Amino acid sequence: MAVLATLEQAQVLPPEGSREADHVIRSVIQFQSALSKSTDASVQRFLGDAVAGKYGEEATPLLERFRASGWTAEILEALADADQRTSAEELERLATGFGQFNLSVDDFKRFMQLVREGRSALTARGQRFEEVFDHHRKAMPGAAGR
Repeated sequence: MAVLATLEQAQVLPPEGSREADHVIRSVIQFQSALSKSTDASVQRFLGDAVAGKYGEEATPLLERFRASGWTAEILEALADADQRTSAEELERLATGFGQFNLSVDDFKRFMQLVREGRSALTARGQRFEEVFDHHRKAMPGAAGR
């Protein structure tokens, strides 16, 4: 998965095979489902507001692409930024929707922290998160036409 490959290249993932690494892998997969498929109004509002707040009029096609094809760098970065600027009380409104996918708000915060750490680590090396992610995504099996 491109998300994990990007975070691995940034050297922010826990040691492979560790319990924490397994938790990160599960979170990456489950949050993609939770955010793209949840019918919970709070989750969908948070996602929509996060993407619109960062990308404005580009939000609708970005959200459609995410729902059709999975994670994109833009979605990850928008969520990581929104997580950072959203109060704990507001984030708690996501608990019910996340809970339907066996996830918690703390799981979300940990995942978004990894995205921010990965972005910072790549930037420090003169790389852009979006470019690294897109490179890994195109290298994934079945990536033709993405």
